[in-house]
Amino acid sequence: MRSSILLLLLTACQDYEIKGTDELINGNDVEGEPNIVVSPEFIAFGQVEVGADATRIETVTVSNTGDEALEIHGLTLADNDMRAVYTVSAIDAVLVPPGSSTTFTVTYEPETAQPYNTSVLIDSNDPDEPQVGVPLTAEGLAPEITVSPESYDFGTMYIGCVGTHTVNIANTGNAPLEVTEIDYISASNDLDFDENAAVNGPLPWIIPAGASRDVMVAYTPLDDYADDGYLAVTSSDPFRGQAQAFQTGGGSLYGENLDLFDQPIRGSTDILFVIDNSCSMANEQASLASNFEFFAAELSELDLDYQLGVITTDNPAFRGEILTADSSDMEAEFISQTSAGTGGSGNEMPSEMAYQATQSGADAGPGSDFLRDDAMLSMIFVSDEPDSSPSDWSDYLDYFRRIKDDEDNFIAHAISGDYPTGCGDASATNKVYEMTTATEGLYLSVCATDWASHLESLVEGSAADLSSFELTEWPVPETIVVRVDGVTTTIGWEYNSTDRSIDFDESYIPEGGSTIEVEYALFGDCEG
Repeated sequence: MRSSILLLLLTACQDYEIKGTDELINGNDVEGEPNIVVSPEFIAFGQVEVGADATRIETVTVSNTGDEALEIHGLTLADNDMRAVYTVSAIDAVLVPPGSSTTFTVTYEPETAQPYNTSVLIDSNDPDEPQVGVPLTAEGLAPEITVSPESYDFGTMYIGCVGTHTVNIANTGNAPLEVTEIDYISASNDLDFDENAAVNGPLPWIIPAGASRDVMVAYTPLDDYADDGYLAVTSSDPFRGQAQAFQTGGGSLYGENLDLFDQPIRGSTDILFVIDNSCSMANEQASLASNFEFFAAELSELDLDYQLGVITTDNPAFRGEILTADSSDMEAEFISQTSAGTGGSGNEMPSEMAYQATQSGADAGPGSDFLRDDAMLSMIFVSDEPDSSPSDWSDYLDYFRRIKDDEDNFIAHAISGDYPTGCGDASATNKVYEMTTATEGLYLSVCATDWASHLESLVEGSAADLSSFELTEWPVPETIVVRVDGVTTTIGWEYNSTDRSIDFDESYIPEGGSTIEVEYALFGDCEG
């Protein structure tokens, strides 16, 4: 039985020859072929905004319209650099019978603003098209921040000089860029930046594609150490959330100075009274005499080393001896001298008489016992009439300042008619008024009933200023070091750039006999 079956099979093999996938059609042998058809033929993802919702997925159908099984050998991207934005899935079936189809997907997820063009290559056993390409086109929409230059060296600069550098923040993408925050990061206070809000406006900024904004980085070295820092710009750039620009620099000491000051035990003040002795001054002279006790009490309270001299508006000579705290019966003598009578000239010249009194060889002039080099010179004018002096007030002021080594050691005060219209029967004393204003002196009303407070204020305004110390050179303010009796102090004082001085607050004025040291760096040639 087994032999019969074997004979039958051998006979059948001899009668029919099977050649692969040959088929018999209408009695003729025909060789079959697979035929690949891909749909769609290309994929245009278009413009896609980069971000959380940026993913796009398209399905590709691979059909076999041939009469032999289609074998899919592989799916690849034509450009491997595009693998970060295009993901090709595995195909559902690698063997596609005739008349059937299979699918795979292409996922697109842009990273930044640029075109993304490539193709998916499908390799198969189709003899006519062993490789079919499906073109892929897309463009990412995104802002892209560029900060330039990314690094900058200010070089070596003299301490106190200021260098500036422009940093450009640009949007080189194809969608609006939002700048939300700008910070400057540095361990040094010598580097800083200005976001130029006057031009750029307040943050956040919206910078259109292709536009930019400029900010400034400033470097002011305050020591001779190297400095570095960086500008950190936070924005909506999805790929580069924070961009940075780095700056470096170094300081060099041009020179330094040390000023020494000895605080006097007592403030020294030379006070020159200029009394109007015309016919209208009887009441004013009486008010001055009757309230002198308040003037004297305030002199004692402030413990001033003072000298008093008295002249009139028509005579530059002292009306008596110089008065000091050691004068016998000083109050009576002062009342006698300031009670100058009313028989003087009606052509009052207070500024001119003070000028003549302070000439060399005169009672209050340079070289006299009255005018001391280290003392404040205070002039107190008491008058109820205009000043008929022949020269301009500024000429007199210039002279009075010049006879002192420090022009700030001259001050003018007045008790006169209210400026400019006067008060009661009293007129304002021009020229004197301008000098009091220029020296920041007191201009008090002659019509006031409270002369006691007037005289107390005049003593305070005439006291030598023991709170201010003028420096000999222009300092770099941030480098100033102040020591009182060898102890560094950082509170109770400030640098006055107008007067080039160290000014102490009232509660921190160094005591008499103290030594004040001020050390500081000097400005170099910042233009060189």
